[in-house]
Amino acid sequence: MTERRRGMAERLTGAFRLPESRVPMIVRRLTGPLTLLATVILAVLLLQTFRVQAVNASGTDWGRLAIWIAGALVVTRFLDYAVFDLAFRLRRQAAAPSLLRQLVSLVVFGIAVSIVVKALVPGFALPILTGSAIITAVIGLALQDTLGNLFAGLALHVEKTLFVGDVVRSGESFATVEELSWRAMKLRTVEGNLLLVPNSVAGRDRLEVFPRGGRPVARYLRVGLEYDASPVMARETLESAVRGLPGVASHPERRAYMKSFEAYSVVYELRYWLEDYSNYLEVDSAVRERVWYALHRAGLHIPMPFIRQYQYTGGMVPAESRGALVEPAVAALDLFAPLSDGERAQIAEGAIERRYAPGEIVVREGDQTSSMFIVASGRLGVSIHGAAGDTRHLAVLEDGSAFGEISLLTGEPRTATVRALSETVLVEIEKKTIEPILRQNPSLCVALDAVIAERRKGAASALDATREPVDHAPGRTPLADRIVRFFGLRL
Repeated sequence: MTERRRGMAERLTGAFRLPESRVPMIVRRLTGPLTLLATVILAVLLLQTFRVQAVNASGTDWGRLAIWIAGALVVTRFLDYAVFDLAFRLRRQAAAPSLLRQLVSLVVFGIAVSIVVKALVPGFALPILTGSAIITAVIGLALQDTLGNLFAGLALHVEKTLFVGDVVRSGESFATVEELSWRAMKLRTVEGNLLLVPNSVAGRDRLEVFPRGGRPVARYLRVGLEYDASPVMARETLESAVRGLPGVASHPERRAYMKSFEAYSVVYELRYWLEDYSNYLEVDSAVRERVWYALHRAGLHIPMPFIRQYQYTGGMVPAESRGALVEPAVAALDLFAPLSDGERAQIAEGAIERRYAPGEIVVREGDQTSSMFIVASGRLGVSIHGAAGDTRHLAVLEDGSAFGEISLLTGEPRTATVRALSETVLVEIEKKTIEPILRQNPSLCVALDAVIAERRKGAASALDATREPVDHAPGRTPLADRIVRFFGLRL
């Protein structure tokens, strides 16, 4: 019953209470000073009614002085409303800082009181100007911290480095600025606690400011992935995971970097930008959630510390696996069609799987290397230097293509530069792998010559018109003879 009556009383009180937003600003500003002025006038009148003398021997009318001081407060508050609530807001389209209002009001009120006292109190002088120097020094030392806070607050306001609503980092605490006064900054931490930082401390110590509504602020997420994970796939997965996430700015663009090689993982760093730093806890959590799901879909794993242990029952230790891409790539290449199944298996066993990042050069024109490559996956660009010294792009190699067979079989310099356009997996076949097969069956040199001649007919049109094909230049030794000479064979 008591709670019911209390609730009814609150509803009745609220029904007769005028909402603050509906009260004009000038009424809210002047209600207190006008009430004080009316109270002082009423008190002076009551004293006169009871014949209480308010005039001392020197002729000072203290009642009149009190009325004028209260009037000075009314005038100060009215000027505050006219300057800051009207003129400042119309010009700047924003509320004036509370520190500036307090200081201006204090100065105006002090000047007004000084004028009133000077006019109504004959021969009045401030005691501090005529007192002892020791008292002055004591007062100065007592006000040292107060004046330090005051001037530090003025410096922060003049430099315009901090505003209400900005996020700041003071020490290890992140907080939002709620109020700037002449003495201290009132901050609200992310835990909801109230933190008061004196202006002198803020001006002396390091204070990181993250302006609200300013430029986006960068955040970093570090994640470790297994060494088997492709760096290109890892970076693309991390960057795409936060695309379109609310709270993450679309510009500057997010970027993922390979940060370091650790004991159990490769550490990647994802940099993204926040539109509003005050929401960094929520956005960081959402970013981590998106990254987890993206890595799971891509089959990329965050490793746990572990030690690999191998056990063998006995006998010879098996050789390291060449991977599932090598044998199919060797079997599908038409260059090795004249070889038997056993010889192709022998080449696949000696072949090496190589990985290249986008932009890496696999072979360079003029290099003295003797190996060939089969494209297992990825894309590569082929280019040569033209007669005028310019770079001529010839072709793009896709899965199943091969290059470098002339250098493998003859040891001659590379005739073109091949660069990876995307992450590429190649199967490399070296001279030492194919040499035993040719020594066992030298007649394969003629068969390989025929296959290469047929394959080069389709690519002849792509060569630089100012350069003759290598195998058809006048007086050129046939390819089969060059193979025999390079491997030291006897037909």
